Amino acid sequence: MRFRIQNYRNKLSRKFYENWFMFRKKREKVWKSFLEKGHEKMTVMFIPHNEKKIFNFQISKFIIFFFISLFVVILVTSSYAVIKNRQIKNEEQKLLLSYNDVRADLIRYEQATDEIIDLMDDLKPEIEELYQLAAGTDEIGDIWSFREYDKETMDELLKNKRIVPDEIFAMKDVQKDLLSTTSTVKTIKNFIDVRSKVINDMPSIVPNPGHISSLFGWRRSPFGHGRDFHTGIDIAASAGTPIRAAAPGEVVSASFNGGYGLAVRVRHKFGYETIYAHMRAVAVGKGAKVRKGDKIGYVGMTGNATGNHCHYEIRLGDIPINPYPYMSRMW
Repeated sequence: MRFRIQNYRNKLSRKFYENWFMFRKKREKVWKSFLEKGHEKMTVMFIPHNEKKIFNFQISKFIIFFFISLFVVILVTSSYAVIKNRQIKNEEQKLLLSYNDVRADLIRYEQATDEIIDLMDDLKPEIEELYQLAAGTDEIGDIWSFREYDKETMDELLKNKRIVPDEIFAMKDVQKDLLSTTSTVKTIKNFIDVRSKVINDMPSIVPNPGHISSLFGWRRSPFGHGRDFHTGIDIAASAGTPIRAAAPGEVVSASFNGGYGLAVRVRHKFGYETIYAHMRAVAVGKGAKVRKGDKIGYVGMTGNATGNHCHYEIRLGDIPINPYPYMSRMW
């Protein structure tokens, strides 16, 4: 059995080497034939039409194959380069169009930025004036320095200042001013709210409709006794015209009071008192709580009066002051 296996292996080995030898011989023969064909010469002749000498030369098939291959490579490479160049030009055209669009958008952005900056510059004095009016001072302080501004973002932008457009910094400044404006408007609103509450508790309305017949201060006496000091303002109106409280408070007196005739005296906050004199009749009693605008009496001419009117008087710390600044906004 072992002998048969060994004999079979020897046959296979011998067959393999025989086939390999035949393959090599055949390959060498083909290669030799290829070389012979390649080295064959071809004669190229140039025959002129005149009697000049004929020019000819010989060239091998290998050289002809080389030049043909070189021509094909050059042709393919050139075709690829032309196609690629055309694609690049198309991409370049698209990029140019895109650049023009971006440039146009950037110009519009710059114009819009400039307009916003101009509007903000126009708005700043108005905001400052509102702040001064609300705060009752000529100082504006640091209303344009917003403390909670995004410092980290600004530091990052400053690091890349060479490549970041100036408009970005301009818009950041506008953003900062808008935040400061918002903060300032809130401050102004707080001032106004506080003032509104104070004004609401102060004499700030006209007690009755009519026209002013006598102002506060020195005047010619209506009773023909030279000059006297008028401690209030006279508002002439028809008899029975309702008189209303100029501010919320408490009625401290509502009775006949000498030259004042029938008069109502109301005590308010902050040391203010108001007197409504020469009434035809009173509509409240002592100790009553009144709100601004509540009816407290009616126009008449009781006491020292030459006609129907309301003598309206404001006292601060029991000292008569001019009522006109407190009611001028209503006239």
